[in-house]
Amino acid sequence: MLRTLTGSEKFTKTELEALVAKIKALIYARVSTDGQVENYSIESQVERCMDLAKQKGINEDEVVVLVEDGESGDNPNRPMINYVLFLLEYGIGDHVIFLHPNRMSRFLHLQTQLSNRIWGLGKDFWFVEFDFDKSSPESMLNFNIQGSIAEYNKAKILADTKRGRITKVKNGQIPGLNRIYGYTYDTELDTLVENPVEKEIYLKMVDMLLHKDYSCSRIAEELSLRNVPAPKKDRWYQVTISRIFKNETYTGNYYFGKTKVIHNADGTKKQVPQPREEWRRISVPVYIDMETYYRIQKRLDELNKNKPGRPTEDYLLQGICRCGRCGAAVSSGVTTKTKNRLLKYYVCQHKTKKSYEVGTGESNPICKGRNWRVDYVDKIVWEYVKNIISEPTEFFERIIKQQSENSNSDELLKQKKKLEKSLQEKEASRERYTEMYAAGIIKSMKDLEDKVSAVDEQIKDIKEELHTIDQSLSTVLNKKNHIELVQKSLRSFKYLIDNDHIDTETKRKVTRLFIKKVILNEDNKINIYLHLGFIDNHEKESDNQHISTNNCQGHGRPKKSIYFDPRRVFGRNGLFFTDQSWSSFSFSNPTGFS
Repeated sequence: MLRTLTGSEKFTKTELEALVAKIKALIYARVSTDGQVENYSIESQVERCMDLAKQKGINEDEVVVLVEDGESGDNPNRPMINYVLFLLEYGIGDHVIFLHPNRMSRFLHLQTQLSNRIWGLGKDFWFVEFDFDKSSPESMLNFNIQGSIAEYNKAKILADTKRGRITKVKNGQIPGLNRIYGYTYDTELDTLVENPVEKEIYLKMVDMLLHKDYSCSRIAEELSLRNVPAPKKDRWYQVTISRIFKNETYTGNYYFGKTKVIHNADGTKKQVPQPREEWRRISVPVYIDMETYYRIQKRLDELNKNKPGRPTEDYLLQGICRCGRCGAAVSSGVTTKTKNRLLKYYVCQHKTKKSYEVGTGESNPICKGRNWRVDYVDKIVWEYVKNIISEPTEFFERIIKQQSENSNSDELLKQKKKLEKSLQEKEASRERYTEMYAAGIIKSMKDLEDKVSAVDEQIKDIKEELHTIDQSLSTVLNKKNHIELVQKSLRSFKYLIDNDHIDTETKRKVTRLFIKKVILNEDNKINIYLHLGFIDNHEKESDNQHISTNNCQGHGRPKKSIYFDPRRVFGRNGLFFTDQSWSSFSFSNPTGFS
């Protein structure tokens, strides 16, 4: 069976070591967001690439398939293509198999960049639908020509699509949209028309909110009990109700162009909001007036302010804590009263986002399970940070060790020096051609242009490869700079060890210097992800049966896990650390979780 990686899947370090001598080829398959138009399915790409591998004498157990789903070929920072390069550099695979050069990218400069990166690692690639021989000038020419054609076609399609959408908007038409409850999209007229049944439901929802003082959750429950069909599937969500109320379309104003996609310097894309004056208005059927709309927004604000269990600010892991069950954000919002004090809990945000089954009204939180005591979790993580500050030797020994093992900055510098020398030679060659034309050795302007354009193409390729190397060197330098920042900060933070009155905001800033993310799990385990992603973690068990440290390393996702026994929370002797580890703690109180 083919080994296949999709999404963010990665091999563990143990798996990587086992694959080094076994894998001969990597298959890369990609379907972008316009994959339906391109008619390239992942399955057909993999099947045809595997057929080529077998023709080359490579069996299925000697191949790894990497699937890039929903990524555009003009993105230079695609996760799976980056992982392909990582595997090749690690020594896994000698060839990469693509269905067609446009699966590499639809942009010539990215195709060239990837080609040079693969060749620079001493590896090669094959195409199923394109005959390619890098030793043949004619083949290289065809490769560059098809890349230019693909890039032109991509740009033309995008330009035509954008122009067509704008023309539709100018004519009062809507160029396609996600479903808006209460309306039906008329595909012949390209606009929204009234959906009488859903309009009536929407107006009842407004009445419940403004005149019956129902919350969004109560409205979702009420609609479910009344067996009202939900916009999607068979459940009404409180967040769906909230989004419907916030949508201005019901005032008769649909706006096009509220956001636009921009291209970052590194080639990635980002969707950004547009100023309201640049929005294009399209008239649609009116359900409520603007005064009613503003009353709805005011009521939503009141509900939000008065909502019990709103997230508090005085907790350590604000913005960096995630739920181990579902991956959603975790915040401090739920409190309980005891005889002596008020207890606060970390709560998964998906637990508060309830849904209700149509017909029964049965509540079903998206995420089910326990909450986590804020005071316990914060103390564990803060003690972890304090121990790094007070005993940093092992911390930096591991950083330096891993950096020396993984950093290829010396090799990159050698490659850069070699390329810079080659660049100088090519530029000098270009000048010589001009001099030869001036001296009459090159007879015609056309001959000169042919020779110069060939050199210019080589110069362009070298500059692109130099840019890639500079980016890699910058990454290494940033890691070194972060280490220096941490070292400097550690000296400044020594006073924190003995200061029990430091405010939460300062603790938060210090914590974020070291910790990128904390995951709270159902099985009494806390995963701490450090910013310094090149730390070499390892597996280790403590002598104490209630405490163990499980340090795992997956490519790009290093983590340090803290296991603890909820029956042993904050005993008389306080916190203590396991041997040679600052990540395990013992404490005693069975009420640490709810």
